[in-house]
Amino acid sequence: MSVGIIGAGPSGLATSLFLDNEAEVLEKASHPGGHASSFKKGGFTFDLGPHIMFSKNKDIIKFMVDSLGDNIQQSRRNNKISYRSRLIKFPFENDLGSLPRDDIFFCLKHFVDNPYKTQYNNPKNLKEWFLKVFGKGICETYLFPYNEKIWNIPVEELSMVWADRIPNPDPDDVIKSAIGYETEGYLHQLYYHYPLRGGYQAISNAWSSGCNVTYNFNVVLVTIKDSGIEVTSDNGDKKLFSTLFSTAPVWELADIINVEVPKKVRAAIDGLICNPMYIVSLGIKGNDNNKFTAIYFPESDFRVNRISYPKTFSLYNAPDGYYSIQADITYLKSDPISNWSDDQILSHTIDGLVERGLIEHHAIVLTDVKRMPHSYVVYDINYENNITIIRNWFTSIGIHLVGRFSFFEYINVDGAVDRTIKIVTDFRNDGITGQELLNNALKIVEKAKAF
Repeated sequence: MSVGIIGAGPSGLATSLFLDNEAEVLEKASHPGGHASSFKKGGFTFDLGPHIMFSKNKDIIKFMVDSLGDNIQQSRRNNKISYRSRLIKFPFENDLGSLPRDDIFFCLKHFVDNPYKTQYNNPKNLKEWFLKVFGKGICETYLFPYNEKIWNIPVEELSMVWADRIPNPDPDDVIKSAIGYETEGYLHQLYYHYPLRGGYQAISNAWSSGCNVTYNFNVVLVTIKDSGIEVTSDNGDKKLFSTLFSTAPVWELADIINVEVPKKVRAAIDGLICNPMYIVSLGIKGNDNNKFTAIYFPESDFRVNRISYPKTFSLYNAPDGYYSIQADITYLKSDPISNWSDDQILSHTIDGLVERGLIEHHAIVLTDVKRMPHSYVVYDINYENNITIIRNWFTSIGIHLVGRFSFFEYINVDGAVDRTIKIVTDFRNDGITGQELLNNALKIVEKAKAF
C-alpha cells in the first residue's frame, strides 16, 4: 500500500514515523516544520509564534525530548499577567495576593461564595463553566477579558470543549494565594523543554531525518481515481497513492479536490473559525534580568495578547549582550487591524511595551513582522457539530485528516503527536500500541541521525 502525506509539519512527520517511514511526505516549502518552524534574522532565532515542550503524557514528552538527543534543555516556567500596571504570576488564580486589595476581595469573595456552582451544574458553554469553577470575580477580572481577546468572540459563544484543557484550581491554593502564600497551578506546564540550538524547528529537523520528504511540492489538485488518489503539484508533477493523509488546512483541501463537496460539508467548513495572527519579533540590546517566559495582556486597549522571551527558552536564540521579545496579535479576518501596515503593527506593539515599562525604545536593534493567515483554531459552540460532519465526509472518500488545521483542533505538538497516534493505530489496525509506535519512531530517528 503506497501512502502519501501532505505537509511536513510535526503531524505529517509523526504520521510518517508511525507508519514505519513507509510513506512519502509532500511539503510545499523547502524545509520541514510548518507552523512549528523557526527563522533567523540578524543573529537572532525566532519561532513562528512561541513554542515550548510540555505534556501531561509522559511517554509523548519523553519521545519528543529523546528525539533531540543532547540538543535540549529544561527550564521552569516564569509566566506573568499584565494587570493594572503590575505583573501577576500565571495562572491568575494562584497569585490573587498581588492584586489591588479591592480586587483581592472581589475575586476571593465570589470564589468562596459562588452561586454558579449549583446554577450551572451542567454548563452549556465556556462562560457558564468559568463561572461555576472560578466565580464571578476571577472571571470578570481576568478570564472573560483575556479569553474574548485571544479568541475574538464572546465567551458565551465558546464551546465546552475548552473545559477539558483547563485544570480545575485547588480551592486551598486559591485561598492561600489571596493571603500571600506561594502556590502553583497548571503543574503540567511548570517545567518545559526547548531545543538548545535551532529553535523549535529542531524537532521537525530531527523527525524529518527519518522520513522520506519531497520538498517544494505544492499540491494544487487532489484527484480521486479508481486506481487511488492522485496529487498534482503546481509545476505539474503527479504522484499516485492508495491512501492519503493531509495536514493541509481543511478549507484549502476542499478547494483542490476533484469531487463535489456536499453543501452540508461546505457549510460546516464555512462555519469553522480560524483566526489570523501577527507575529512581531524584536531584537533588544542589553541583558534580560527578569527572564520571563511569557506575559499575557487581558486589557483591550493593547492589541497584543501575549509576548514571549525566546532567549529565556534558550541562550542560543540571541547573541551575547542581546535578548529578544516576540509578540502575538490574534484578530478576526473582518477586524480593521487586518489592514494595518507593518509600521502600524510595530508602532502599536512597541509603544504598548514601552508604556508598560517592559522595553526601552532606544534598545531595539531589530524588528520583524510576520503575517499568519491562519493560526488560532477557535472552539465556538458550533465547532463539534461542524467538525464531525467534515471529518466523516473526508474519511468517506478515503482521505485521513491529521494536524491542527486539517483535523482542526487547537493543539500543541504533544497534542498533535497524541492525535496522530490515535489516527494511525486505527488506520494500521494491526494491534500495535501507542507506546510501540513511539518506540519504533524514536529508533527510526536515532538511526537516521547516526548517519
